[in-house]
Amino acid sequence: MKLILIGAPGSGKGTQAKYLTEKYQIPQIATGALLRAAVAAQTPLGRQAKAIMDAGQLVPNDIVIGMIRERISRPDADQGFVLDGFPRNIAQAIALDDILDKLGKPIDAVLQFDVDAEMLMQRMIGRLSCISCGALFNLFTQPPAIDDKCDECGSTLIHRTDDNEETIERRLNIFESLTQPLSDYYKQKGILHIVEAHGDVGEVTKRIKSALRGLRPKRTPAKPMLAPTVTPSKNAKPQVKHVRVEKPQPKLRPRKKIQTLSGNTTVKKLEIKKELPDVVHKKLLKKPVKKATTAKTAAATKLLDETLDKQLKQLEAELKQTKAQLKEASEAEKALIKAEKNKDVALIKALHAEITKLKKSK
Repeated sequence: MKLILIGAPGSGKGTQAKYLTEKYQIPQIATGALLRAAVAAQTPLGRQAKAIMDAGQLVPNDIVIGMIRERISRPDADQGFVLDGFPRNIAQAIALDDILDKLGKPIDAVLQFDVDAEMLMQRMIGRLSCISCGALFNLFTQPPAIDDKCDECGSTLIHRTDDNEETIERRLNIFESLTQPLSDYYKQKGILHIVEAHGDVGEVTKRIKSALRGLRPKRTPAKPMLAPTVTPSKNAKPQVKHVRVEKPQPKLRPRKKIQTLSGNTTVKKLEIKKELPDVVHKKLLKKPVKKATTAKTAAATKLLDETLDKQLKQLEAELKQTKAQLKEASEAEKALIKAEKNKDVALIKALHAEITKLKKSK
């Protein structure tokens, strides 16, 4: 059985997860425990997570998803698992679906623990946990037999430092904004079960049994690996495909019906011609015939060509003359600049007069 437990902090997910793991003989997978184990074992993901947590930042999705993928792939999770505290948002839910789709292990059910905020505050403020076996107690709803001592192993019970009113209120607000949309996501997939989480542990357990009654684990085939593409060697001969081309059969003209006549009248058999119709000649006949150019049009065209040639020659002569004048003006300007440097007044005046004359001639 592959289950996801979602709900606000203090809604009882951890307590009911222990019941589900014992009932179905499947492991409980909690992101907090995974992070602590990975950091303690100094795995590559654990070292990355430790560096981020030491900097006071949240562990990013890709690291958490990598740890979940590795944990789900272990042999003890072949028959299922209980995910507690994951996914926390839509992005993680989509990534989880992708992992499980590839492994052929789709989620069977999502249990959402629904409890009012006042009850949550009471549970979390009064929550006690054993430092040795992890057993949970509550000062208001499930107190231990001896104060500060675990009923299971006798070890010391502790109260988490973050179980205070201010921190709890902030965590509930985060849950409402990020985790609550998961309810709509799994509701659309048809696997969401709302569990009323108020009351004692036994009552909540009965509601979970009722929600899961008749539910069978789903199995889908894992996605097969794509076959590698074989690249042909350079010396390999290319394959030759033989294609048979059939010649089109000529269309036969329909056989004319022969009427049977009464009496001794003899009827000749009509011969059926099996020749193709002369399509080519018909197409040639349909082509429009070009009209012959009249002598008048030819004469007008010739006159126009001669006029254009004459105008073109005239423009070429004017262009040649203009280029020569521009060249003279350029040389005069260069000489003027040189004369100004040498302070030759007479030459400067002569050049100015020549440049003025050239400009007027343009």
